[in-house]
Amino acid sequence: MERKITIEEKTLYREDYQMCMLKANHLDGVLKVGGRGMNGNSYYDYDVSGKISMKAMFERSKITSEDIKIFLSNLKIVIKEVEKYLLDIHCILLKPEYIFYEEEKFYFCYYPLAQQDLWEEFHKLTEYLVKQADYQDQDCVSMVFLLHKKTMEENYSLEKLIAECLQDKPKDSGEEMYEDMKEKEDSYIKYDTAEHDWITEQELGSSIMRETENLWTPVKRFLTRHKKPKWGDWDGLHIEEEEL
Repeated sequence: MERKITIEEKTLYREDYQMCMLKANHLDGVLKVGGRGMNGNSYYDYDVSGKISMKAMFERSKITSEDIKIFLSNLKIVIKEVEKYLLDIHCILLKPEYIFYEEEKFYFCYYPLAQQDLWEEFHKLTEYLVKQADYQDQDCVSMVFLLHKKTMEENYSLEKLIAECLQDKPKDSGEEMYEDMKEKEDSYIKYDTAEHDWITEQELGSSIMRETENLWTPVKRFLTRHKKPKWGDWDGLHIEEEEL
């Protein structure tokens, strides 16, 4: 049974060069897409049969270092594929709900009407990776913090950053960030007394798991210190699923 997602845009549909190239060629790692127009709107249908979105996948489990390595390797391939067919790399969607996974491989949506910057979108994705990372996996923590830090720099090289993360051990300050996070976590555990727990329960009306607080506090502090201004969301863009 075929399964698809649909992105709708309130604009007249035009069969342009991009759609012709996508229909005539199989791009490695790019989801098969079909375009159509109806009632003055444009619809782009992506075949996601047998696949699961990154968003759904990591709601059930945490992101590991191996997951990130596979993702970065696949993203590198897709960018080169898109360039090979003279398509716009900025049309590759990097939101977790538009990235799909099947059999140890990630697949990407190419959206011809996208108005975004790939480097900015990748930075926003690193914020998601930081939040969903497996904090028991030191290599994973080192990579996500390295990715987040480097993508805050102006005119960073995505190609060099991917290559650095795919090395045996990421360079720069990834490991130092991990150690810093662990120190903050340890100090928070010492502060977390039974009295503090009781006060928290009274204020919130329910018990809060000590382990969950200890895990997220250093992450939230890191993001607060380093967070860039938001670039904004896409208005008028939504996703639908249909069973055919």
